[in-house]
Amino acid sequence: MSNPLDATLTKLDVFINKNLPQVLAKETVNSLGDRSKYIGASDIGGCLRKAFLTKQQKPEYDIAQHIVFERGHLSEGIVAKMLEGTPYKTQVEASGKADNGFPIKAHIDFVVDFGKEVVVVEAKSTSIPVDEPYESWVLQVQLQMGLLKPSLSNKTVRGYIIAIDVNTGWYKTFEVEPNKTLFNIALGNANTLANALRNNKCPNGQIQLYCDKCPFKGNCEAISKGADKQLPFNIKALINKLKKFQSIEKEIKKCKDEIKSFMTATNTNVAKCNDATISLQQNKGDDYTVDLGRLRVEEPDIYAKYRIPAKKYSFLKII
Repeated sequence: MSNPLDATLTKLDVFINKNLPQVLAKETVNSLGDRSKYIGASDIGGCLRKAFLTKQQKPEYDIAQHIVFERGHLSEGIVAKMLEGTPYKTQVEASGKADNGFPIKAHIDFVVDFGKEVVVVEAKSTSIPVDEPYESWVLQVQLQMGLLKPSLSNKTVRGYIIAIDVNTGWYKTFEVEPNKTLFNIALGNANTLANALRNNKCPNGQIQLYCDKCPFKGNCEAISKGADKQLPFNIKALINKLKKFQSIEKEIKKCKDEIKSFMTATNTNVAKCNDATISLQQNKGDDYTVDLGRLRVEEPDIYAKYRIPAKKYSFLKII
């Protein structure tokens, strides 16, 4: 979490750093209860090691990550407006028990009862468009439907996932039909986690999309350097897509360079064709830069006095 004693923080920053996590923690307890006392539907679709350690240690997150998490609630609010006019209920609890008796509870975002059919709707926030729902999303909805079904008498049940990018407005719906095999996988994961919690023995880690943000990644064997990694299906799909886009990216750069040359030569600031508009942007930085190579050699004292640590960055290279 951000250091409240950091001199760069304003008094409001200090208040936010202290207050926001407390408010969100209280909201979670009020709506979901003590999540360490039961297995939730969102616990079983991803890394069971993270789910186990989260219940055991209750990790702290920085303010930025708390804000990222809040995008999920924004998505729920948008979906609620999408469903306005239907007989939906929110935060519907469906419960069961693991083989060892450990409680399982699913808090379903939306349940729409149409009489003969009940539809489960799960809202998901995403920062990139997705062609297929993540496996963790599907397993979560399968467990929700499986736990809800016994209370529905003869009604049929099916599910939908609505993925939303709150930054761009992109959204997509995915239908999820009940699948006994997938439900058993979800229930099997719940049993594995339940046994781990009962025996206080941490399960093995599993490579997931969110490994880079996991608070427990420091000593995780699954992401240790040099380890063979079983890539998630969605990461494989993205790598394949990236490879296909490689040639397109080169073509895009070629087109941009040619258009830029034309617009620069003809003093054209804006070019429009049908529904595409292109604006020629100019760098408004300093007119001069510094030859760091010469400065380092010819004026080493000045260079040493004013140098600052370089910011590290990483990039992907398609091989």
